[in-house]
Amino acid sequence: MFESEFAKTEYIEKDNVVFHVWRKEAHFDNYRNPVIASLEMLREHKNSIFIVDARNGFEDVKEDVEWGFSFFLPELKKTGCTVWGFILPEVSDIEGEIDLWTKEIEKNFRVIRAESYEDILKQVNDYKIRYNELNAEEFCLLWESVWGQPPTLEQTRLAMENTLFRISVFDEDKIIAMARVIGDKGLCYYIKDVIVRPEYQGKGLGRILINELLKYIDENGVKDTNIAVELCAMPDKIPFYEKFGFHSNEAQRLRIMYHVN
Repeated sequence: MFESEFAKTEYIEKDNVVFHVWRKEAHFDNYRNPVIASLEMLREHKNSIFIVDARNGFEDVKEDVEWGFSFFLPELKKTGCTVWGFILPEVSDIEGEIDLWTKEIEKNFRVIRAESYEDILKQVNDYKIRYNELNAEEFCLLWESVWGQPPTLEQTRLAMENTLFRISVFDEDKIIAMARVIGDKGLCYYIKDVIVRPEYQGKGLGRILINELLKYIDENGVKDTNIAVELCAMPDKIPFYEKFGFHSNEAQRLRIMYHVN
């Protein structure tokens, strides 16, 4: 175990986790020494999970970021670690730093962000992500858990068939989250039906859904172009989407529930 006024890191055998807790913001040796201690534990315990509690501090010095990218991440990859978890609130004051790290970490590791240690382990061990398997029955079941009366199965089956990409998350056999994207693949993508069961909200599932949709767009959109990615959100959900770069403008959403005779 390593412990200082800036950080504490230890190996938790029962979970096969190297758990790194930042106690306050640290720079240079105060940052690098605990990180190296974590690295040594990850080397000793091959294929373990790396979980970082960043709620009380995280570095933002350019030299430490460069050191992390050039030294720490390549060395971490050699340990066999494949999962990196961040403990953070849903909206954090250090979103910019976390996003910078996440983009780099995701090149070689599965990144999980949640509000507690237990929630990260739950996602590692129990949650299953499925791609383009979401069916009409599952869609309506999850819709009803959050929004009430779902659309008809006939409508929903047609919608699933014409969706560009859909993702669903299961806790064992129970569907707990879903999202999909529609569009023309050239100029516009539209994110739809981002739903997480109420009892599973606040566990990082929404972030997983949006990241997977954006990854699909990145892989399928026209390279070296700007593509409009749009969605509709209730006011209390706007801060969540802003973390991904979405922003509102002066345009108003217009809608008609058109009855087909």
